[in-house]
Amino acid sequence: MNVLGFRSDPKTPRYAIVCSADESVVFLNVDTETRLSFPADCTEDSAKITWLYREFERIFHTYPNIDQVVIKKGEFTQGDNNAKRMASYQEAALLLFCGLHDKPVTSKLYKSLNTKSSEVKGHAEARVGRTSQYWDTKIADAIVAAWWGTNNL
Repeated sequence: MNVLGFRSDPKTPRYAIVCSADESVVFLNVDTETRLSFPADCTEDSAKITWLYREFERIFHTYPNIDQVVIKKGEFTQGDNNAKRMASYQEAALLLFCGLHDKPVTSKLYKSLNTKSSEVKGHAEARVGRTSQYWDTKIADAIVAAWWGTNNL
């Protein structure tokens, strides 16, 4: 089973594709692209979301055997701002893509992934591995989300 884990971010959303076969778990894009960096000319929300939707089309074309998507949702607080709104738009773009292409989607928070922000990097590395570049909490969120999908769906 191939699972795409996604973590929104106002500037650079992250994704991980994890494959589960037999008892092994493989991080398919570990040494390739894990960041979706918006082009410089994408300054408006609508341009960013349109570009991101097209990136989802490209990713699913590159990895046609994705069976499931797990989104690590943002942890909302009373101090939500425009950056959190952009993250919600990104999640909505992925939900729309998956809905139009009959891909099942699950959204998770840290608690339901059995981790915390302060622990997620260690959990991701122990369960699946880490990227050789741009290692941060956001990609760890995507990895743990994808790993969760391979074990719970």
